[in-house]
Amino acid sequence: MQERSPERGTLGEARPDGGPVAGRNRELRITQIIVAARQTFQEDGYAGFATRRVARRVGIAQGNLQYYFRTKDELLRTALRAYMRQTLNDYAEIATRPGASAERRCSALVERIFRDINETDLPKFLFEVWAFAQHEPYAAELVDDMYAEYRGMFVKLLSEIHPALTNEECFVRASVLIAQTSGMMILSHQSGGSDKDHTEFIRVTKRAIKLIVSLSGQVLEYGGPLHSSRKPHAQGSSKIHVGVFGSEGHIQHGLLELSTRQTGKDVLDYRPTLQGKRREIKTNEIISSAANLLASEGYANFTQARVARELGILPAALQHYFPTHDDLLHSTIGALLKAYLDRYVEMGRPSGKPALERLREIVEDVFEEACDPRVCRFAVEMFALAQHSDVTRELVRRIYAAYRAIYADLVREIDSSATARECLARATLIAAQMEGVATLMFGLPKQWGDIDRVFDLMMAMAIRIAHGRIDAKDAA
Repeated sequence: MQERSPERGTLGEARPDGGPVAGRNRELRITQIIVAARQTFQEDGYAGFATRRVARRVGIAQGNLQYYFRTKDELLRTALRAYMRQTLNDYAEIATRPGASAERRCSALVERIFRDINETDLPKFLFEVWAFAQHEPYAAELVDDMYAEYRGMFVKLLSEIHPALTNEECFVRASVLIAQTSGMMILSHQSGGSDKDHTEFIRVTKRAIKLIVSLSGQVLEYGGPLHSSRKPHAQGSSKIHVGVFGSEGHIQHGLLELSTRQTGKDVLDYRPTLQGKRREIKTNEIISSAANLLASEGYANFTQARVARELGILPAALQHYFPTHDDLLHSTIGALLKAYLDRYVEMGRPSGKPALERLREIVEDVFEEACDPRVCRFAVEMFALAQHSDVTRELVRRIYAAYRAIYADLVREIDSSATARECLARATLIAAQMEGVATLMFGLPKQWGDIDRVFDLMMAMAIRIAHGRIDAKDAA
């Protein structure tokens, strides 16, 4: 039987002459469309989202879908809000469950978050919505609202567990908790590893989270007082931080050594001639512009023509260096990731400095980089793209595995009694915590927060994790 086209209206609104059955059918259809829209958004990405694909997934005509949602933006806005709202409601129900202590509710909430990260499609949704939020104001507002509320749940639970803590202290701890869980999601999906390695990582992460929740004072053994020697962001640092991404000295400070000769087929052809040097410089100029374009306008608008326009050259000239769109995109991502990897390999290399000092330097550098909005935008675009591109996904996994190995070597120096699996788990947790820094930008406009105090706790936790001192009973 052919389906009748319902009247337009809002969710749950029945047709005036349709009665309760028609109203229920309408609600069911709207729910199906919203779920299909969210799934399409995850699988096709914000760049590929189209109402016709949603309609096809539901099994209705595109014209019929438009009776419920007039435009693509209206549908997407509704679908994103519905999924975020449902997730937050589920978490709030756990966080405010009557009859349970604050400790029990906090533990149950963490367990639910872990389950969502490891057993549901929430990570795929978040990777895509993080990137989409960089380009669409309503998505940015939705993400900010979600993280502000999410962070607020932990702030309230921590204030119940430790009534003597100030709101600032609870906020700092809540921010680090969210960074750790967000980073766990990133590392779980990007760095690979065996099931046993992942199980050990989860075990160590839960212990670290329990430690943060148990903190009642302002001091962590090995970390010292939660006030580092690093000067606040607002006042600047005595040591000028030279970032890899987008700085004025971009070519001189990282990408000069990362030309196409680093990518497969060109390695054997490279010769250190004057012509080759000129090609390297031009290649890196292209990569720099491409990286800025990817960060500022997203993978949806990343084209060879746009990059060529930024450089003031013809697309044909650019294709002399990168024949296809994919060549340029993957070389750009690979070059930036390799620049960071080389940077941290050098910083972590055995030298006259103790391993703990080298770990501190890497953690501080990663934090400084993650506080650069350009770096955050580039990272979230990369995470989203990795869901739709096998080449990008493999590239990211390979680099992240090598990045994690840097921490593992440092942990092994710091604690020679740790097994290889323990070193890897601790290294993954440190890396995850630092990768999660990027999510600190979400929701902060709606909440007060001292980013430097968050860094202090992250540094103290990184040192404790490296030493293996993350049992709650050891908390000062």
